[in-house]
Amino acid sequence: MTRYLSDDWFEAAAQALAADDSLAAASRGVTVGVDYEVTGTPFGKRRYGIRLDDGSVRMELPPEGEPDAWFTVDYDTASEIARGTLTVQVAFMQGRLKLGGDVAVLLRSGPALDDVADALAPLRDSTEF
Repeated sequence: MTRYLSDDWFEAAAQALAADDSLAAASRGVTVGVDYEVTGTPFGKRRYGIRLDDGSVRMELPPEGEPDAWFTVDYDTASEIARGTLTVQVAFMQGRLKLGGDVAVLLRSGPALDDVADALAPLRDSTEF
């Protein structure tokens, strides 16, 4: 088991994103950078970014450059989202997730960003939350 948001988890997540052919296809024509800041993790505050660039997808730890949008969330909420028991939209509406940056870019990139979550879903079974 790999602890959620540990260095080992990030390595596995980066590999999963890079290897997912359907994610690469979904991200063609999409260029977006999203940063995440998760507070209260067992490892302290964790910051990472996900970059989609016309068929290329990568995870950055720490994030590089300026993101188009960013999320700030606590560890418990991030864990629920990663487990698939809470959606980003509901977490936002409940005030458990803060959003900044260009929301229009997120809306336009929504389908490709949804595929990021799908590509990471197989990690759930081997992740300790």
